[in-house]
Amino acid sequence: MIRVSNPATIAVWIFISLLAFSGSLSFAQDTKSSAKYTSPNRIFSINIPRAPNFAGVPYNVTALDTMGDKQYDKVMFHADDFGQYLVIGVRVLSAPSITAMDSDEPQTVLKNISEAAIRGWRTDLDVLPEIARESLIDTKFGKAIIRVYRARKGSILVKAQGRQAAKADAFDTNIACIVARQGALVVFVLAENDADPDNSDAVAQMATELFQDIRVLTAH
Repeated sequence: MIRVSNPATIAVWIFISLLAFSGSLSFAQDTKSSAKYTSPNRIFSINIPRAPNFAGVPYNVTALDTMGDKQYDKVMFHADDFGQYLVIGVRVLSAPSITAMDSDEPQTVLKNISEAAIRGWRTDLDVLPEIARESLIDTKFGKAIIRVYRARKGSILVKAQGRQAAKADAFDTNIACIVARQGALVVFVLAENDADPDNSDAVAQMATELFQDIRVLTAH
């Protein structure tokens, strides 16, 4: 979809496949607004942040399809005219998935989920974007991996003046993804800011700050 600017084991891979295909690229100063979002299955809640655009245009909120999975909630905050997007996903794993993931190296599991998360959201990308940087951080959900992917010609916002926009008008941009797993719980955040497409620090900060604000409501 194009937006034009206006002023380890089989069970693990089953889980990753569901994660990848459960959502698609569909859009319905201060870092926090006063509004709070609670996910449809009441798995998590979060304060809706202020979108980092000069016009003060707020994020729209769209709950993304999880194919009827009551143990998985996913939402997107988006300011489409500025190419600013945040995606939050929280899933409670089944017992077979827990067993399968426990048999693999934890960092490998996080890397696999990170790749599945970005593929699941940006289904329009022909290939997985290259990894520009990667690090491990400590979070309230345990050890997390944060990656910044460099998506070549992967912007959602496009540059086109006086004519119909085309996919070729897209430009290079960064997409950050942070993922943690704590027992039966998997938590991830994706962030993209096409208004500042070369600033990897800013997009990583967008993802990390939102991640730390997630409040899990369900027992796990």
